[in-house]
Amino acid sequence: MQMMLRQLRRRILKWTERKLNIPVEPLVPVERIGTPYGGWIIPQNRLKPDSVCYLVGAGEDVSFDLGVAAQYGCTVHIFDPTPRAVAHFEGLVQNIKNGLPAKCATSPTGFYPEYPADLAERLHFHPVGIWNADTTLRFFAPKNETFVSHSLVNLQQSDRFIEVPVRRLSGLMQELGHSKIDLLKLDIEGAEYQVIQSLLEDKVEVGILCIEFDESAANHLDTKYLQRIKETLMALLAAGYRVIAKEPDCHNYTLARDAKHMFPTDKPVG
Repeated sequence: MQMMLRQLRRRILKWTERKLNIPVEPLVPVERIGTPYGGWIIPQNRLKPDSVCYLVGAGEDVSFDLGVAAQYGCTVHIFDPTPRAVAHFEGLVQNIKNGLPAKCATSPTGFYPEYPADLAERLHFHPVGIWNADTTLRFFAPKNETFVSHSLVNLQQSDRFIEVPVRRLSGLMQELGHSKIDLLKLDIEGAEYQVIQSLLEDKVEVGILCIEFDESAANHLDTKYLQRIKETLMALLAAGYRVIAKEPDCHNYTLARDAKHMFPTDKPVG
């Protein structure tokens, strides 16, 4: 009986997710880079070799990170303190350098595409978490031990954790010598609200912002998760961002700043 009630509750909550009603404006041509699992939608041809890319949350699928670096020739900074993510990246880089196939369990082929050895020079991995302060926090493991993604906010209500260093984005940027970010991806298991608030408080200049809101009908901190998602998106809209794309089956959003170089005509594409 309890199982039936849980399933019914999930279906009801999933149905209510359709009522978020955040407008998506197809103002520029977009493309999707990466695997079906790990890929993201971004504006076409907006990145350049000197673009600053911060990709937060790696897990064991960095197909988007590799694709961006390979397609646009830019350096990507990848942030994830998860031990399995670190090990996956280190093995991947060695294989790229040695011209060997690199496994990716979430790729349809089971492997990453082949890349030239010099791509490894444009991949910079930082084993730290992104938060709204510089400190050390508990990083909670998923309940299913076969999964990789940990959560600073304990999204899955797990008892297992490790302790990891975390950084506020603006301070980390200063340390790395960056005054702006051209592409920021946040896939951080429920910590996105705090990080977005901090970048708005610090007026961090971000050109393209990709966010996964990890709370869902089946996995959330409380029943107000849709309100949190909507309030965060509305705050970004108020700060000059526009939602230019959304994945159809989840709360993965791509936003861009409302600037003349990004939206030259301010008319929908198509």
